[in-house]
Amino acid sequence: MCVASMASLHNTSDAENKTGVTELRTAMEVRPKRSFWNVLIGIPPHAQLIRLLAADELRRHYVGSMLGALWLVVKPLLVVSVYIVLFGVVFRARVGPAHAPMEYALVLLAGLLPWLIFAESLTAATGSVASKGGLATKVRFPIEILPIATVLASTLSGLVGLCLFLLALAVLKPFGGALLLLPLLLAAQLLFTLGLAWTLSAFNVVVRDVSQILPLAMTGWLFLSPVVYTAEMVPEPLARAFALNPMAYFLDSYRAILLANQPPTIHQCGVIGLVAVGTFLAGCWIFDRLRGTIAECL
Repeated sequence: MCVASMASLHNTSDAENKTGVTELRTAMEVRPKRSFWNVLIGIPPHAQLIRLLAADELRRHYVGSMLGALWLVVKPLLVVSVYIVLFGVVFRARVGPAHAPMEYALVLLAGLLPWLIFAESLTAATGSVASKGGLATKVRFPIEILPIATVLASTLSGLVGLCLFLLALAVLKPFGGALLLLPLLLAAQLLFTLGLAWTLSAFNVVVRDVSQILPLAMTGWLFLSPVVYTAEMVPEPLARAFALNPMAYFLDSYRAILLANQPPTIHQCGVIGLVAVGTFLAGCWIFDRLRGTIAECL
């Protein structure tokens, strides 16, 4: 009698577990066999929800702190100051014909600030799905917008430092028409970041080691990219290898627009366009393919 009751309870528990998994799959997988193009088309209708999530992300970063939103200004200034002192004063790095400290500071800032936007956005977005499991398991919740909201919040935060740099440049030198290309370059970087964010956030749910490895990988990527140095400073034997780094094209283009008042070359524009769109579409496809696995792991 007891054995029969226990068997009955066991079967009931198994049935409930299966039902729970089925409901979770239903909640997170709407039309499992749909094309990932439908995922892209379905993102704009959620613009209001993305805006609210991004605003909440920004609010949570600074609520309760003594400086509050002032950290949007203080943080980039502190980071930039450390890099300028370390590489400009301690290591005495110099660029340009005059080899003046100010020239190197401008070159450093023109590469470092866009890199910080990229690195902070990608690092934060990688854990966005795993950390919001409660939201992600709600019925019909579009989990693909979680990395988007996090990337947008981090990008907006980083743009404060870039805007301050633009104001400083406006005092030092007049801008040319090439500055009009800056929003397009930022948009391309945003697409590139979103593609990587979708991919890494999906894999991070399945393998939580991703979020532990990423900071180390980003540090290595920083020094393999022309952030604290220029592409011209790379030794010739290593130039081809460094040319495989997509961020090198972004950073060189930022410096061309901001410092030289020149548009990026056709080659740079072509590489940036292909990398940005290709990474964005590939990331969306990977995230959509892993949607069922994400449902099981959360």
